[in-house]
Amino acid sequence: MLRQGKSYPIEKIYLIFVCFATLLPGFGAIDNNPVRWMTIGFITILFLFYQNFISQEKMKINFKKSTIVILSGIYIFFNCLTADNFNESLITLYKLVIIVSVFYSCYFAIRKISGAFLFICYIFTVSIFFESAYTLIDFISNDNSFTGISQNRNISSSSLVLKLIFLIYLINYSKSFSGKLVLRAVELIALLSIILLQSRLGVISVFIIYFLYFILIRSSRRSMVFSVLISCLFFIYFDNNDFQKKIEKDNTFQYLSGDESINQRLSFYEASISLFKEKPFTGNGLGSWKYKSIQDKLSKNNSILVPYYTHNDFLQILMETGLVGLCIYLTFFGLLIKSIFNNRRENTFTPLLIVLFIVLINSLINFPIHRTQEYIPFIICCSLIFNKKEFETKGNNTNVIPLFMILLIPSLLLANYEYRSLKAQEILMSDYKNNKFSLSINEVKKINYQIPNLASNVVPISTYLSRYYFNEKMYYESIKLLDYSLELNKFDLMTNELMLKNYIFTNQTNKALILVKELIKRYPENKNYLDILVAIAKE
Repeated sequence: MLRQGKSYPIEKIYLIFVCFATLLPGFGAIDNNPVRWMTIGFITILFLFYQNFISQEKMKINFKKSTIVILSGIYIFFNCLTADNFNESLITLYKLVIIVSVFYSCYFAIRKISGAFLFICYIFTVSIFFESAYTLIDFISNDNSFTGISQNRNISSSSLVLKLIFLIYLINYSKSFSGKLVLRAVELIALLSIILLQSRLGVISVFIIYFLYFILIRSSRRSMVFSVLISCLFFIYFDNNDFQKKIEKDNTFQYLSGDESINQRLSFYEASISLFKEKPFTGNGLGSWKYKSIQDKLSKNNSILVPYYTHNDFLQILMETGLVGLCIYLTFFGLLIKSIFNNRRENTFTPLLIVLFIVLINSLINFPIHRTQEYIPFIICCSLIFNKKEFETKGNNTNVIPLFMILLIPSLLLANYEYRSLKAQEILMSDYKNNKFSLSINEVKKINYQIPNLASNVVPISTYLSRYYFNEKMYYESIKLLDYSLELNKFDLMTNELMLKNYIFTNQTNKALILVKELIKRYPENKNYLDILVAIAKE
């Protein structure tokens, strides 16, 4: 039996740590996400260990009521096994394991906290304050790159937007004048930060949030008008002020610019649908977008343009796991909507409904499921939504802590592999960009190029490593790595050009001729390949 009305400090500490772990820096990695996944997984293991072995309060679920979760897990596991690139599939799988573990851990933690919703509102409010403060400092101190607390402006903005919903709730329901004043101050710097990040989705989401609050909560209308006016003033000022020059200097003012343009996103969507049609029911395999999209028409010029994600969670799930996987994911959202409306008389109805709406919109043009900063707060909200009487388990229940601990241990190992890889990629990509060789061959040999085996820009990691062997005139070692690279991405220009150089330097004339002819066919505008062809033919 759960003891009602009593606070359990360890549960509160767990929720705090999980929330703020999503804000950790990359610690030298080119992407800060693996550090966050790894930390969240480690915190969850510690929490589960405490629950099972110290407090001896088991996390029990009714397997009959969790049939859909169990069947989904089995399906995803076998889907992972059948993926064309198993190594990349494992990277996605470990994140799903952590997500499910966090969900159940938060679910049981929240049930033991009196006033859990209010407590989480305060956690998110403190978080949005630190995120906003960091954003303002980042804006003031950086002349070039300005991305907020994440390495992507859109992700930083989405994180702020999601937590703004709970801040507004506190403002509307706070009875203390001094408390309202403090919360208003936090709201102002949060709005300023979102405007400065210049994410169109972020700005639009802010107005959607205020509009929905205005419609759904009559008592908050005066407050909403004030906030909207402040937002408009911020937007007008920073859209026409000298600060705009600083934003434009980074050439990222437009939300959908460069490799995030509308046309390119549409091409990614088209490619995902095309790949889905190949295997409509079971999909191409978990985490296969990055690998399979290389083979599609959009990558045949330069694979560096292929993104890590489709920028649409639903399309990526459809392409990777098929109609079965998409139905599972949509069922999850359906249950969320049902639970929210079943409890529509509660004062938590409006903020949780808005959270779900904002996440759905974001999922249509971004990839929140893959980013801890966006999805972990959403998972905490899901735990709140499902913590109702209708989901209480009765009858024969089974302790799931050992299962989650068993699954989390290899997940942490994979997260560590990904972190070390991304840390190495930071050096490898920098060296390639600047035509440097800052690593020794012994250091290169220690780098794992198989988990993951594709870099964040879809160039095989083994290709980056082959540069160092070529530089040391270890041509056959370089070719061996490039052979592995071509199995992953035969269209990659960097890989093919390096292989051509190795063939020439090892006097493999026939192979060099075949490859240079293929490059001429693929890139007829590049006259250098024709010159190389002529030079090889003369020998």
